[in-house]
Amino acid sequence: MSETISPKYTFVKEGVFYFSRRIPKELCRYYSSSRIAFSLRTHSANVAATRARRAADQLDEYWFHLRSQDTKLLSKHILALGAQDDAILPPDCPNR
Repeated sequence: MSETISPKYTFVKEGVFYFSRRIPKELCRYYSSSRIAFSLRTHSANVAATRARRAADQLDEYWFHLRSQDTKLLSKHILALGAQDDAILPPDCPNR
């Protein structure tokens, strides 16, 4: 019996490759499941590797976006969101 090694983030079920990735704990509140899994619709390990890499890259980019929304901004208290108020801008600020 020969075993084949599946590409990263994939598994084989009945000869078809599937993508599977665990959702990071800090992002679970955005999902109704703890894992993302779907068919890559191929029997080829090379095609599966390419499709899985693309899916993983897209997820990483999306997850980066979600994480950046949650990040606590340092020095948030000095942001000039309503720059009309002179009390928020220091005298040496170039936007004055």
